[in-house]
Amino acid sequence: MEKLREILESVQKPGRYIGGEVNSVVKKWDEGTTKIALCYPDTYEVGMSYLGLKILYHLLNEMKEALCERVFMPWVDMQQELKNRKEELFSLESKKGLSSFDIVGFSLSYELTFTNVLSMLELGAIEVESKKRKDEDPIVIGGGACSYNPEPMSEFFDAFIIGDGEEVFPELVRKYRFLRKETSSRKELLKGLSTIEGVYVPSLYKAEYKKDEFLRITPTEKGVPEVIKKRIVENLEGSFYPLKQIIPFIKIVHDRIAVEIMRGCPNKCRFCQASSINRPVRVRSAETVRGICKKTYEYTGNERIALLSLSSVNYPYLVELTKALNEDFKGKGVGLSIPSLRVDEAFYELPEMISVIRKAGLTFAPESATDAVRERIGKDIDMEVLCKSASIAYRHGWKRIKLYFMVGFSSGEEDEVRDIVELAHRLSRLKSGSSRSRAEVKVSVNAFIPKAHTAFQWLGMQKKDSLLEKKKALFEGRSKKVQIEFSDLDQSVLEACLSRGERKLSRVIYKAWKNGAHMDSWSEFFNKSAWEEAFSSEGLDMEGYATRKYVITDALPWQHIDTGVDMEFLKKELASSNLY
Repeated sequence: MEKLREILESVQKPGRYIGGEVNSVVKKWDEGTTKIALCYPDTYEVGMSYLGLKILYHLLNEMKEALCERVFMPWVDMQQELKNRKEELFSLESKKGLSSFDIVGFSLSYELTFTNVLSMLELGAIEVESKKRKDEDPIVIGGGACSYNPEPMSEFFDAFIIGDGEEVFPELVRKYRFLRKETSSRKELLKGLSTIEGVYVPSLYKAEYKKDEFLRITPTEKGVPEVIKKRIVENLEGSFYPLKQIIPFIKIVHDRIAVEIMRGCPNKCRFCQASSINRPVRVRSAETVRGICKKTYEYTGNERIALLSLSSVNYPYLVELTKALNEDFKGKGVGLSIPSLRVDEAFYELPEMISVIRKAGLTFAPESATDAVRERIGKDIDMEVLCKSASIAYRHGWKRIKLYFMVGFSSGEEDEVRDIVELAHRLSRLKSGSSRSRAEVKVSVNAFIPKAHTAFQWLGMQKKDSLLEKKKALFEGRSKKVQIEFSDLDQSVLEACLSRGERKLSRVIYKAWKNGAHMDSWSEFFNKSAWEEAFSSEGLDMEGYATRKYVITDALPWQHIDTGVDMEFLKKELASSNLY
C-alpha cells in the first residue's frame, strides 16, 4: 500500500487509479470465484462513461461465482511509473495485477484504441500475442462494436463475444468454470468456449488467400461453427440494468445517470454500423424507465439523467416519459438530457416537454446538407423540418445548436461543403434578425469511413487530397457565431484501414505498436509515421488500404460473423444508393 501511495503521489490525476468510489463493488478475493478484469483501452474518464462497461460490471458482480473489477488505460505518467518501478497494471478494486485474473475482457468500441490493448496487456504482464500464452495464463476476450470485424485484432485475443455482452458473458463464465475443472489445456478450454453461440475463437480458424486475394475464414477443428451468430437480448424490458451506478471522484466525459430506453434504430441509414449491428429494435416501457431513473437517483444523487438510444426521438413513449420524469423530479434540480435527437415531425410534439430539458445545446445529425446525398445515404431528413425544429427550440430557450455532418460519400458532389456552410448560417439567423443575438451553431464534420456489415462496406474512403480541399472550403465559411471543426484526416485514414481490415493487419498493428504507436485516439500522441512504416513493412500502402473498394462479388474478411442482416439486402441497398 505504501508503494501505491508513492506511485499516486507521482502522477497528475490519482483519482483515475484509487478506486473506492460510491457504489463500486469490492468482493473477497478467494479461491472460489472466477476473477474477471473488465478493461477499457482508454482513460478512466472515457471508460467510466461507457454504458456497456457499467452494465457488465454490475451484472457479473451479481453472480456469486464471479468477482469483477475494472482496469483502464493509464495516462503516460502512470505508464512510466509502472515501468520504472516494475509494477503491474492493477485493478481499481483490489489493486491486483492484471495477470492475476482468470478472464481479462476488453471493450472495443473504437478502432483507434487497438494499440492501447497491447500496451495494457504488456503493462499487465500478459503475453501480447495469444499464441505465446501458457495454459495457466488469463483468457483474453474482446467485445463491443469493433468485434463485428475481429480479424485485425485476432492475434491478440483468445476469444471475441459477438453481440450483446450481458447475454453471453455470464454463460461464458459458467462454461469457463466447468471447463477449468475438466482440463488444464488452454486449447481445449478455448475449443469448449467456442461452442457457446456468439463466441468466436480466432485460433481455431485460418484465413485463406489466393496470392494476395482474401478467400475465406475456415475452421481448423471439428465441431467449430463455420459462421458465428450474433447473440441479442431479446427482451430489453426484463433485462438487467445497473441501478447503483458508480459515482466517480473525478470529472468524466459523461457525468450523468445513463438510462438506455431503446436498443437498435428504426432508421436504416446505409452508412451506419451501429444501426446495422444492433438490430432488431427493442424498447423499455416508460414505466420501467421511470423506475430505473428514480432508483438510480436514490443511489447516486446525480443531477443529470440521460435517456440513451441511437435515435431517442423514435422512442415511442418519449413525450409520455419526459412528462412523467418532470413530475417525478420536480423541485429536485434534476436536468434531463436526450443526446440522440433525430430531426423528425415528432419533434413538434416536444415543446410540451422542452421545459424539462436544460437549456444547453441541442444536437442534430443531418449528415449532409445536400438533398441528393441524403437520399443516397438513406438519411430521411427534410431541411425545412430541421429549420422549423430549430425555431421551436429557440422560442423555448435554446441558445446554441450542434450539427454533425459527414463528407466524402461521393467525389461528384461539388455542393456538399457550400450547402453545409449555408445551412449553418441559416440556422444561426433563425434565432433573431440581429447578428448580436443570433444562435451559436457548432458544426462538426467527419470524413465518411466505410464500416463492416453496412450497405457501404464495399466502398472506399475518399482520397485525402480531396478531403483536405473540402476541409479548407469549410473553414473559409466560419464566422463568430458559426464554428466549424473537422476530424483529423490522418486518424480517419487509420480508422478506415482498421475498420475493414483483414487478419494480416494484426502484424501491422503489432509493428506500429512496437514503433511507438499508442493512445492513437489522442491527437497529441498520434504517430502517423509509426503506422506508415508498419503498413510499408507488410507491403501495404496505408492510404491505398483505406480508399480501396471491394468488388461486389469479393469475399469479405468479416463475412463469417453473422449479424442477422442479410448480405443480399445490403447489396440491394448499395445499388439503390447509386454510389457504387
